[in-house]
Amino acid sequence: MATRRRQIALITDDFLVNRSVLPELKARKLNFVTLSPKDPIPFSVRAVITTEDEIDEIDFDIDKIIIAKKPSATVDMAQLLLERHKYEKIIIGIDPGKYSGIAVIGDGMVISVHQASVGRIEKIVREILSEKSAQNVVIRIGHGARLAGTQIINTLLKLEVPLELVDESFTTPDLGKGIRNQISDIVAAINIANLDGVPIDKKQIEPSRKEILLVQDWSRERSNGRSTISRRLARRVAKGELTIDEAISLN
Repeated sequence: MATRRRQIALITDDFLVNRSVLPELKARKLNFVTLSPKDPIPFSVRAVITTEDEIDEIDFDIDKIIIAKKPSATVDMAQLLLERHKYEKIIIGIDPGKYSGIAVIGDGMVISVHQASVGRIEKIVREILSEKSAQNVVIRIGHGARLAGTQIINTLLKLEVPLELVDESFTTPDLGKGIRNQISDIVAAINIANLDGVPIDKKQIEPSRKEILLVQDWSRERSNGRSTISRRLARRVAKGELTIDEAISLN
């Protein structure tokens, strides 16, 4: 089913306001609709531009109504409201791995996807949380990839957002010809986000020798061959106590 894009509504019968604001909306290629104050407002509208004389005729959230003044400043404010749409619930799904798939679900819709190394996930999640507003947020992480999963969980716990561990069995799809492999990580992250999980707190593991060597390999790759972190630092990275970048800087 197609999803309607969020819109700005220019609601006025004032010819001069229409003539001044419309070109600005068109120039920015924004999704907008023009209405009369007596017209019903579509559900997709997230911001309204009108005049001071007509505001009392409009049945809309007063905090999302902008009084038209200078066209550029008026549309700036409307665009800001459009981008700050508040969701009832945001779920961030993560398919852990060396390069993890990340999917952001807002009120049941996929609103962004990412793929990142373990060391960049905290930064990406922080950016998502700062850019997207929601009453409820939960992060769901697949149970596979023990080493990467532990690092991700222990890193994200400091954000004080509810975390859930999800059984990721059968979440990775079969790929048709011509489909790039990273797509499967994204689809798996979407599937993980849509599954209920078990609440988790700090998840500790005692890294194996093979896992420590793997982290040391990551450090060489991350530093373009300039640095191989010590076993002690690699163990701390494996436990999620340090990111790979922090360990390289301490080496």
